[in-house]
Amino acid sequence: MARTFFILLLLFATASSHAEKRPEAFNTIDKLFAAMSKFDHQVMRSTVTDSFILLEHGEVWTIEDLVKVVKPSSYTRTNYFSIINYEQQGDLLTVNYWNKANFTQKNNSEEVIWLESAVLAKVDGNWLLTQMHSTRLPAGKTPDKVTFIQQKL
Repeated sequence: MARTFFILLLLFATASSHAEKRPEAFNTIDKLFAAMSKFDHQVMRSTVTDSFILLEHGEVWTIEDLVKVVKPSSYTRTNYFSIINYEQQGDLLTVNYWNKANFTQKNNSEEVIWLESAVLAKVDGNWLLTQMHSTRLPAGKTPDKVTFIQQKL
């Protein structure tokens, strides 16, 4: 009985420590991708600074370029993330993470995975994205030993 209690306590502590590894600023990234899933362009714009740039698979985009790509559709997008690491220095945060999206439409489903990094700055008390870098993995390639956590909308 004591051994079972110890194992459960250890599992709880491990789960808690993983939850603590997620920086507060990552909520802004969550907000951006939730808005993309809902095709909410206004909320997408609210997550970035005026000088935001996205380095998207070899191209330089603004938030307006991203908005143009996120068009209302009949698919459902479910987001998953796995944070690799992050570093915060005052009001500036850099974060590296895996991003997975599952696009489902009727009986079809497609999974897309990106390796991403982001720079966020605290502006007037709010964390905003100033830069993102996104590299899409080839179809069917999944990174080894990565545990994705489904985004809660």
